[in-house]
Amino acid sequence: MLSQASATEVTEKKAPFSESKIAGGRNYAALGYSALPFIAGIAYLGASSTTRTYGPSHWFANYRHGFMRRALVGEAFSRVAYLSERTVHRLEVALFAVICVLTALAFRKILFGSIPERRFAAFLLAAPAFLPHMAYMDGELDSFLYIALLLGALALMRLPALPGLAMATVFSVVGLLTHEGFALMFYPLILVLALDLMHSRQLKAGWVATHLAVVILCFAAIVHFGALPGTPGQWIAEAQQRTDMPIEGTVFLVLHFTLKQQLEFVRHLYSAKVVGSILLTLVICIPYFFILKRLLNKTFAARGYSAGHRLLVMLLFACPLALTVLGHDVMRWVSALCINISLFLLLVYRSMPQKNDSQSVLTGWTAAPAYAATLLYLLALGPFGIAGNRFVSNIGSLFGH
Repeated sequence: MLSQASATEVTEKKAPFSESKIAGGRNYAALGYSALPFIAGIAYLGASSTTRTYGPSHWFANYRHGFMRRALVGEAFSRVAYLSERTVHRLEVALFAVICVLTALAFRKILFGSIPERRFAAFLLAAPAFLPHMAYMDGELDSFLYIALLLGALALMRLPALPGLAMATVFSVVGLLTHEGFALMFYPLILVLALDLMHSRQLKAGWVATHLAVVILCFAAIVHFGALPGTPGQWIAEAQQRTDMPIEGTVFLVLHFTLKQQLEFVRHLYSAKVVGSILLTLVICIPYFFILKRLLNKTFAARGYSAGHRLLVMLLFACPLALTVLGHDVMRWVSALCINISLFLLLVYRSMPQKNDSQSVLTGWTAAPAYAATLLYLLALGPFGIAGNRFVSNIGSLFGH
């Protein structure tokens, strides 16, 4: 009969999934956590055909007749004489591939770290608001905005203070030129990270104030000088000559609107069905929001933020919700909020000293049974869409028949 010590030794030798092996990358089963966010995204790639019509219609706005907002991507594609629908679809797939590669490279040390780290990254990246949402809404300008945000945030956190802030300014302006909504959707994360660097005395307040002033001036100039030249009908006709994909006329119509017209237009889009879909989606995703808030509180405590600092950060994270006045795409704005929080958690975790107690505070919860249950629940719900999520959309289609 083996003694207890001997039995333990034999068990350890035979255990194929020991955490030490997983942390070292020698166990291929551990790749499941690392690959989960990307598999969850690919599962919904191309699942929403309507967004492939509306989103890529922006690709046909350009500076041919003068400067206009939201035309940077279209200007890049303007050198291509004809973009067939098949080519557009291939470009969408390539765009999501770029997003996946950049995200994997940015957080590779977490995605391929210890088991708790892999679980932590998998939960944040595979959640309904992140990579599955990016895939589901592929073709929207949001994808380009996310790339600008990620590159700007990485520059701010990885490069020396002043060069990092300068690069973050450049990528923020690129984001604004892509879509002025970047100012409320994703730019708040840049400010939150700048405040974190100020808190740790790595950035001076004067530098951040100058950066903010440049971004505000660029935003004001883009909005003021970026009105649609000509009529929406002219742009739609020109765009349709360059593709066999149906051009969504609303894209150019809203560029022609005044603020008053935009508000009136959006008001009619908030039908009872849309509002009900949004509310139901928010209710069934409460566990997701609860965990993000809990992780934020732990991060605030680990960084030693004051009450005022915490309040300011929460207000900045809530900025995307202000866009609900200008567009009924409420779950897009909620997704932006959740993406900002998730990136903040990952970037701050990445900046912490290795094997720090603060790191274990953020990853330790992943060992609890509730982690797996919540992750499976969120994966089953599917990605956020425009005014709901995949689960709510399916339920609506079921009762609609």
